Amino acid sequence: MEIRYIVPAAVLLLAALFFFSKKRRYKATSYYRITKNPYRLTMEDKGRFGEYQIYRRLSFYERDGGKFLFNCYLPGENRETTEIDVILIHKSGVYVFESKNYSGRIYGRESDRTWPQSLKQNISFLNPLRQNQSHVNRVRKVLGCKREIPVYSLVVFSDRCVLKKVRVESADRQVTTWKRLRRTVRRFAKRQPDALDETMAEAYFQQLYPYTRVTRRERKKHIRDIRRRQRRRKGWIRRFLE
Repeated sequence: MEIRYIVPAAVLLLAALFFFSKKRRYKATSYYRITKNPYRLTMEDKGRFGEYQIYRRLSFYERDGGKFLFNCYLPGENRETTEIDVILIHKSGVYVFESKNYSGRIYGRESDRTWPQSLKQNISFLNPLRQNQSHVNRVRKVLGCKREIPVYSLVVFSDRCVLKKVRVESADRQVTTWKRLRRTVRRFAKRQPDALDETMAEAYFQQLYPYTRVTRRERKKHIRDIRRRQRRRKGWIRRFLE
């Protein structure tokens, strides 16, 4: 075989081996065992990829007894549900993550209702700290957490974001990026390194796990509820501006 055919064939072979190696490692993760999301779908879907990046950077906590949950649909008011992207239960506390796989410059304060996002044109989105604090409150309610049990709120943006003038005042919540995530969680973990014993951590996991096993019908209802809330918010804004 001529060399001009050998080189491209070798490159394709190496690429295939690399792909299947990464796919094999992916299928051995807790993320795959819980979500059953196919490798290609996780790599190509923006939301799932963001969740996986949180897990991948913190998976070493599993060696220390940490347990992950993904896409928890917790009950709320008016028979509606709220979806929590990622939860980590560790002896140092419960960590509730809101994944924002965004790009551009992000601005915002904890007290603001909306945060600006600077791309080619300026847009805004609802304050993710407020959003995730409602998730924290629901986690506490479902688990019946005592106030001394730490439940931390973390909003995680992609590394394509630049956090500009993002101000967080509360001690139990933080905004970070993928590359800073380990450092951020470690700072929280040092506060109460033995907040949960093994029995309590396992009990919390067992309480929350059923909320990850929702049916397709329940997911569709959740999406309809979100759209209905969005329409209500747009209506309030229009009335306010009139």
